[in-house]
Amino acid sequence: MITNVVLIEETDKLKYQTVELTPPGPQEVLIRQKAIGVNYVDVFFRNGTFPVDAFPAPIGLEAAGIVEQVGDAVKHFVPGDRVAYYGTAGTYAEHKVLRENELYHLPDDITFEQAASVMVKGLTAHMLLKASHVVKAGEVLLVHAMMGGVGSLLSAWGRSIGATVIGTVGSAAKKELALKLGFQKVINLQNEQLTEKVDVVYDGTGKTTFQQSLELIKPGGTAVLYGWPSGMPDIDTQWMEDRNIHFVTAVLNHYPAYQDKSGKTMEEIFDLIRKGVFEISMPAVYSLADAAKAHADLESRKTTGSIILQP
Repeated sequence: MITNVVLIEETDKLKYQTVELTPPGPQEVLIRQKAIGVNYVDVFFRNGTFPVDAFPAPIGLEAAGIVEQVGDAVKHFVPGDRVAYYGTAGTYAEHKVLRENELYHLPDDITFEQAASVMVKGLTAHMLLKASHVVKAGEVLLVHAMMGGVGSLLSAWGRSIGATVIGTVGSAAKKELALKLGFQKVINLQNEQLTEKVDVVYDGTGKTTFQQSLELIKPGGTAVLYGWPSGMPDIDTQWMEDRNIHFVTAVLNHYPAYQDKSGKTMEEIFDLIRKGVFEISMPAVYSLADAAKAHADLESRKTTGSIILQP
């Protein structure tokens, strides 16, 4: 028997429960999970923004752990291997059975906690900086929610490329933290205004910030919308075309690096941890049983950086 968390049919409810453990099939691997990533997309599945096929529904999209058992036909993993995976539903669990091709070996110098903190968020940042708009040294970036899970990685990576990063936060405490991390242009949206012109806007907030952000983009600049926890903004494409603004809606599920489960792109992201560009040694940690509280704290913007669950 194992414990897990599922979305139940009552709207917006997570249930912590005990279920029977299914042994791995011939090409499957059983892992004991050590760290589970929490992402805002999990909230979207929980609150109905993204539909699920049936209830009870598995939830969660990334985790890292140790192989406990392998099927007879498994070729690349043995018990005791350190592994990680992303893009497979149902990670909010003590144990998980996956197909062999959904896993990759976790480098020895990357902790379980680091991996669970950076896979989905790091791949999102990779998509935003490398594909949605290819950031160049000298550009001015506006990053909303810069102390959030994706925002913190996006800001740090953009700065390491040589861009100037202007970040927004929602409290004095988060502004103080951003300044301590060396970001010099931090706007607390509670009492400060955005005025500086920028080359690109990365907006993962949505309705409350998007239109104001568009008005700051230089002619020929780019607006990237990749999330909308505050609601989907009204998109006036003609308004943007008239001002020569390139508009991109970035969807991680369609990104080739995310669809590739081999972890190849993760080496580039893990290398940013090794170089100290990403400082994620202290994610916010909740027990698996407290997944609902983790969601509540994420939605109320009480947290900074990454959130992980531990069984």
